[in-house]
Amino acid sequence: MGSNSDNSAPSSGLTSALAIFPAQSRQIEDLFESDEGFRGICEDLADAQTALRQIARLPDEIRDSRRLEYKELVEGLAAEIEEALSRAKIIHLRQDKGRPTR
Repeated sequence: MGSNSDNSAPSSGLTSALAIFPAQSRQIEDLFESDEGFRGICEDLADAQTALRQIARLPDEIRDSRRLEYKELVEGLAAEIEEALSRAKIIHLRQDKGRPTR
């Protein structure tokens, strides 16, 4: 996991997050570049989506349970990304010490 250079292909984690939240692409790209934890969540999402796509290769007796497991993991990681995006929108106002409160 690392930031992308100008000549490299986009990260699979970044691509996955952008596919789920296309309207927030600018914010996702900014967070992906600046926040290692956010990058990790996005990379985990990409890995879980890859595993989910490969479920069909598993033996019948475990396929359905694994599909449910990875589907829930993808949904949970998407919720974590959404939460991180919401937290990033919060503007923290700091009160000047010399200025009285109202």
